[in-house]
Amino acid sequence: MAEYAALLSLIHTSELILHPSHKWLRIHRKQIEILLQKARVLQEFLEKYSNSGHEEMAGLEGLIADTAHAAEDILESHVVDQVLARSTGSEAKSSSNFSGYIQKIIEELAGLIENKVLRIKESLVGSEGDQIQALADFSPAVSSRLALNEITTLVGCEEKLVEMMDRLTRQQSNRQVLAIVGMGGIGKTALAKCIYEDAYAAYYFHVRAWVTISQSYDANRIISTLLSGINHSRKERVVSDDPLGEQLYKSLCGRRYLLVMDDLWSVEAWDQIRVFFPDNCNGSRIMLTTRLVNVARCLSSLEPFEMECLDDDQSWELLCDKVFGKESCPSVLEEFGKDIAEKCGGLPLAIVVIGGLLAKANKTRELWGHVAKNLNSVINSGDGENCQKILYLSYKHLPIHLKPCFLYMASLPEDSMFYNHSLIKVWVAEGFLKPIRDKSLEEVANEYITDLIDRNLIFVRERGPLGRIISCGVHDLLRDLCLREAQKVNFICVIGEDNQDNPAQMDFKRRICFDLEWKHSTRSILRPASLTRSIFSESGWQTMLTSCTRLLRVLDVVSEEIPPNDKEIMQLVNLRFLSITGKLDLSSMRWFSSSISQLWSLQTLIFNHNSSKPICLPAEIWCLPQLRHLLFDRVVLPDPPCSNDDQHDSHILENLQTLSTVLEFRCTMEVVKSVPNLKELKVIYDHSLPGVHWPFFCLHNLACLHKLESLMFISFGRIPSEHLSFPLSLKELNLSGCRFPWEDMAIVGSLPNLEILELLFYAFEGEMWCPVEGQFIRLKFLAISKTDLLHWIADKTHFPILEHLILRDLHLKEIPQDIAELPTLKQILLFNCSDSTVTSAKQILEEQESLGNEGLQVLIYEDEDENYEPSWPVMTSYQVSSQNRKL
Repeated sequence: MAEYAALLSLIHTSELILHPSHKWLRIHRKQIEILLQKARVLQEFLEKYSNSGHEEMAGLEGLIADTAHAAEDILESHVVDQVLARSTGSEAKSSSNFSGYIQKIIEELAGLIENKVLRIKESLVGSEGDQIQALADFSPAVSSRLALNEITTLVGCEEKLVEMMDRLTRQQSNRQVLAIVGMGGIGKTALAKCIYEDAYAAYYFHVRAWVTISQSYDANRIISTLLSGINHSRKERVVSDDPLGEQLYKSLCGRRYLLVMDDLWSVEAWDQIRVFFPDNCNGSRIMLTTRLVNVARCLSSLEPFEMECLDDDQSWELLCDKVFGKESCPSVLEEFGKDIAEKCGGLPLAIVVIGGLLAKANKTRELWGHVAKNLNSVINSGDGENCQKILYLSYKHLPIHLKPCFLYMASLPEDSMFYNHSLIKVWVAEGFLKPIRDKSLEEVANEYITDLIDRNLIFVRERGPLGRIISCGVHDLLRDLCLREAQKVNFICVIGEDNQDNPAQMDFKRRICFDLEWKHSTRSILRPASLTRSIFSESGWQTMLTSCTRLLRVLDVVSEEIPPNDKEIMQLVNLRFLSITGKLDLSSMRWFSSSISQLWSLQTLIFNHNSSKPICLPAEIWCLPQLRHLLFDRVVLPDPPCSNDDQHDSHILENLQTLSTVLEFRCTMEVVKSVPNLKELKVIYDHSLPGVHWPFFCLHNLACLHKLESLMFISFGRIPSEHLSFPLSLKELNLSGCRFPWEDMAIVGSLPNLEILELLFYAFEGEMWCPVEGQFIRLKFLAISKTDLLHWIADKTHFPILEHLILRDLHLKEIPQDIAELPTLKQILLFNCSDSTVTSAKQILEEQESLGNEGLQVLIYEDEDENYEPSWPVMTSYQVSSQNRKL
């Protein structure tokens, strides 16, 4: 895994150096191209053969990682030397030594290809090398054996059991495949076993059989196991010379059968045996369990049955059952017991493992308190090792391109969540995303996250208005797995109070993460870390940087106070990702001087300085060709520098996708041409420039940002609509304070791709709004907040596919009743609205319920504190502190 990440990073760095915008670098380009070609050969080899199980692979992977790291160290050191020399006007070091080092690396990579790669390929030709299956490190039956023998008590599954039994025995006569899907250890096998052994199932089905597939499978073994189960079910032994597949088919013909295929990992395993399952048109069923959502969706005849983690009460019930059986828990242990159950994160496997350990141990407060404090280490030792083996299977089965991304979860604190957009930016900067034609790296990363979710390795915590994933989390036990594997292959080093690495061992740490509890100085730790590329710290600034971190690419720091100047940072010319969060005294601030142009490969710049005062960027910000994301609390963006035709391309930020939050943004044609691929823009106009009028900002040019998909536009004063135009590409629009008359809604309603519209704080004003038919043809989410609207005259033709309607602080006489007739409408949410608005919402709900439409949800929130100002609701993340009643 580390070797694949190292190769992708080397490839990305080489391509970056060869980019036309870096022609000033003194390098032998042909030599870098040869290096790049060798790296790509090895990358393709790993993608195809990394899971071959060949005896030489482990040693080869280590050599590849070491060589790729060495090559990248040489490349970036040479570039850093040249950038720093260029900034001072001095002469850079001779490139002759550099060329010699690179040539040596090329020869080493060529030797690996000729002496090892080709030999491994040849040995696998004609074997299963082209159809490689991931191999488990232990018996295929281990996972199922633990689940069957120990997770036998189904807690919180009563409704699931009834639903699955109904699916199995309902009257559909055709053969159906039913899938149970969920993360490892969540109880899929236990639920399947309970159904399989149910008395009614035994009566209803003529024959039943169970087989565990696992990652390493053999079609003949699967068929043979099913035959044995069928013979046992029929209480007879059939002897035949027919091929196994034919025997199975004949044994099932004419009979109503129930087959369970437990722990299925691939569609290919199913494809090899499906032909032997006849459709007798008598209600036969095949039930499968899998961790992979895509496998479940591909094979299941109905919507896959998704298992969920237990809640705290269910976790406690299961723990009590495992520890005390039919007896009750002593009151002196209950506090620690509930703490233990909660810390298991709702994972039945973890609860069963810890329950088995507690059942054998002395039941004292001291012991239970120790277990509660050290739960994960207890689970990962002794009898709990099987728990980690089961979870490890999911990691082992990952495609090689997903493994580095999953191991990055080791950098997260326990019980934390991560925002997708933040993690994706770091992945891009790290350079281990494999480019896909016609897709941005951010789009590739989003696909990776979706894949990890579908494999039940991470889970969704928060979704946006239309279901877009905003944040995710990872179970603590899977995080522990990431941490252990990441440190084993030297991928990430996490330093905390209970894990203080010897500074002498930091020489080759590529990524260092200081956990939240770290309170010591970081300088002594980082002094020997000369090859470190990434540093994450939420424990403060603490003069953490040293001259030894000159190759740093990713720096993410959360600190109570930010240093008054950027002198230290601007020496880190190799940075690709820079995120700083903290308080800044702007009166003494000297940040972002012209030296920012030295950051030759900067992609993401995030600066959260917790101040309403803006930071002024220098004109050199336009000289960063790799810049992809620029995010500030408030920032003043200068106009692009004037340039002649020869210099024009040097000021085009063709990679820039995100620009936020710009104060008094001037959308001149020079700016439009400089950000041709901008996707997300946030701007604020607070009229801080005296004597300046709206035409000065050239807002009609917004329509020329043809790639813009999301726009947040905040104004503290009325805007004449004739001075503003929006691009047709917009999918999401947030307006606040513009005070347009409702009659001018056509500037918004006519946008053909608009899906989300948020109108906040007098974005439009006036007592009456009469929408025009033919507008809002794709609008799915509409939010209106704090305006003087009283009469809203609309019907279902005005918002043909609306799904969510959110109203806040409105005094409408009524919500248009025809809105409720929309077949797409899923939710109406009201917050601090008038009685008449609430009454009309209730009437809409009652009418829909009387018509048998139970899909509409109406939520009403009330806040007794008039000063309470929550952030705008984004569906699942919306929080209120007062009454909340669901109609």
